[in-house]
Amino acid sequence: MRPPDAAAFVTARAPRRLSVVARLGALIAAIGALAVVSILASMTVAELASGQARAINLAGSLRMQSYVIAATLADGEHGALLERALSGFDERYAAQALTTALPASAEASIRLAYDDVGLFWAQTFRPYAEAAPEPDRDARNRLTADLVARIDHLVALIEHNLESRLQTLRLVQGISLFLLLVLGGVVVHQINRQVRAPLGELLTCARVVRRGDFSVRAAPRPPDELGQLGEAFNYMVEDLSRSYSQLETRVEEKTRELARSNQSLELLYRTTRALSEADLTQDSLLKVLNEVERLAGVRAGALCADPGDGRPLVVLATDMDTDLVARLPLDGPPSTAPATLQVLPALSGAGDGALITVPVSDGVRSLGRLFLQLPDSAPPAEWQTPLLETVGRHVGAALANARRHEERHRLALLDERAVIARELHDSLAQSLSYLKIQVTRLQSLLARQSVSDPVGDVVRELRDGLNEAYRQLRELLTTFRLRIDGRGLTAAIDDSVREFSQRGGLAIHLSNRIAGLELPAGREIHVLQIIREALSNIERHARAHTVDIVLERLDAGDLRVCIDDDGVGIGEQPAPPRRFGIAIMHDRARSLDGALTVTARTDRGTRVELCFPAEPPAPPSPRGISP
Repeated sequence: MRPPDAAAFVTARAPRRLSVVARLGALIAAIGALAVVSILASMTVAELASGQARAINLAGSLRMQSYVIAATLADGEHGALLERALSGFDERYAAQALTTALPASAEASIRLAYDDVGLFWAQTFRPYAEAAPEPDRDARNRLTADLVARIDHLVALIEHNLESRLQTLRLVQGISLFLLLVLGGVVVHQINRQVRAPLGELLTCARVVRRGDFSVRAAPRPPDELGQLGEAFNYMVEDLSRSYSQLETRVEEKTRELARSNQSLELLYRTTRALSEADLTQDSLLKVLNEVERLAGVRAGALCADPGDGRPLVVLATDMDTDLVARLPLDGPPSTAPATLQVLPALSGAGDGALITVPVSDGVRSLGRLFLQLPDSAPPAEWQTPLLETVGRHVGAALANARRHEERHRLALLDERAVIARELHDSLAQSLSYLKIQVTRLQSLLARQSVSDPVGDVVRELRDGLNEAYRQLRELLTTFRLRIDGRGLTAAIDDSVREFSQRGGLAIHLSNRIAGLELPAGREIHVLQIIREALSNIERHARAHTVDIVLERLDAGDLRVCIDDDGVGIGEQPAPPRRFGIAIMHDRARSLDGALTVTARTDRGTRVELCFPAEPPAPPSPRGISP
């Protein structure tokens, strides 16, 4: 059973803790926030420090301006020079850079020191500098020292304020640096613990799997991304292990399938080669049947025709009981024969395998059946069915080609016989007709004169000999002109029976039990001529009223033709002189590799019996099987 999909499994599980990406993102965001805070604090303090520095410079310039005023007073200047020095002090004292650096609260020490300097300047130092009539060195130095002391106190307070802000900045930056280091260490620890170590473990497991060891598994982890990845990896390894364990079985199955395909191709190649390289004979068909048994996995086989009597006609077989096959009922005439392979019960015994019948056709009509016995009772495998049907079509096509070749050979033979008949009719028949006329005239002339009896006997014998020769010539012409068309031997026999029935008034009963069986062209002509010669003899000599003709197939596979009449019988009438019909019938029987017997019946009449094999033993001729 295949395990559930790993991806679906891990996604179906809701994670109960923050994912690795979220945790690392939060830590990195915290580091960024600390960096931003540190930068903003530095920028703010730097901006404030810049204003404080300008304020310190201005406060320091007030001290210098105080000394300038004192020096001006020491020189006794009370005019424009003193006024510019006093205005310069006022401008520096009220400068925006200085007032901006002062805190907004009125109670702040810097604000109080700044007001104290302004108050001392406005109420004490400036009035003194404007109203002093003469230089008073001690008073001037004392006032200047007081003013400078107040200014120094203001500058010291501004410097202290600036220093406290810088100290705050250093504290903020120190704390930020510490926190950044702590968060950086936490991030490194988290990455090492939750990312690098699991990934390293997965990589190690992947390397082990790469070497073909599927027993390795990733350690269980919390249900975060890497934990889900580990579970998916474990499912993947299990699936790979299962697939790898089944791979050898699949390879064996594919190997067997390829072997079967090769066997099928080999069988089709050998079948096509055996059926196309030479004339189709029983040996070539037997070779094909042996190849089918060897490569298709069947035990025995038989190739059968369907003569139309409901029983198969065994043409050739290997190791199969032909008597049992011959007794198998067919499911219909060839026109309704099955177009696909069928499975039949075993021939006999529980140990025999199932019997299958394969249609042998040329693609248009059925030409026979191929019976094959399987080694066991199991039905044919899936690959055997199309293979055996293809073999049946190949055999059918070869049989159809052989039949067409035989038909062309038959037509050529009949055309040649028709030419001979025409030549005999135009030459010998005309000469015999002329001699008959002349003998008749001679007999008429001799009848008017008195001649000796020996001369009359000679003339009568000459007349009878010419009549017999002319009759035999007419029979020969009839034989040469006799044609067996595409309907086969059965139709030709039916036509001959109908002809003699109408001509001689005989009641002829025909029992044809080999209907549908075709013989080679020459053999069909011999069989037909023997039947016609027997009917001709019955018509001329037997004085019979009823004739029974039986054509049947014997158990040994031979064919039998039996002709019985109710005439006077061959033993009751002497053989006429110069009669060669029966001798010719014996010659034709020998041409069929058979035997002909002419005997008197026990009750009355004569029996003419012909037995011959359906196929000539040697040399083999191409044969087709037709329904």
